[in-house]
Amino acid sequence: MEAHRQDIRVDCDETCLLHMGDLQLEAKVENFSLGGALVHFNGSPPALHIGDNCKIKMEGGSLREYSCEVIRVESTKIALKFADTHNYKSILQRVSNTL
Repeated sequence: MEAHRQDIRVDCDETCLLHMGDLQLEAKVENFSLGGALVHFNGSPPALHIGDNCKIKMEGGSLREYSCEVIRVESTKIALKFADTHNYKSILQRVSNTL
């Protein structure tokens, strides 16, 4: 999956839960930035499409939930764009804590 991010990317191996309506999927966050996250599934993700909205709950110190939009889909990975600009402070804190 080719990355088109403009922000600093931080590698991560953090368990997350992806919520889409009634569907809840466990995955791993492979990396994230101020703009979004790359999420890896153990198998193929269900029928996710570009433009789908979801929420991702990331663990690690404290549980955080971010509203996202699916912007790329591959066989076992999806790229998410963070939609909640008011959560940027907590995202920035995560990036700063890992650098």
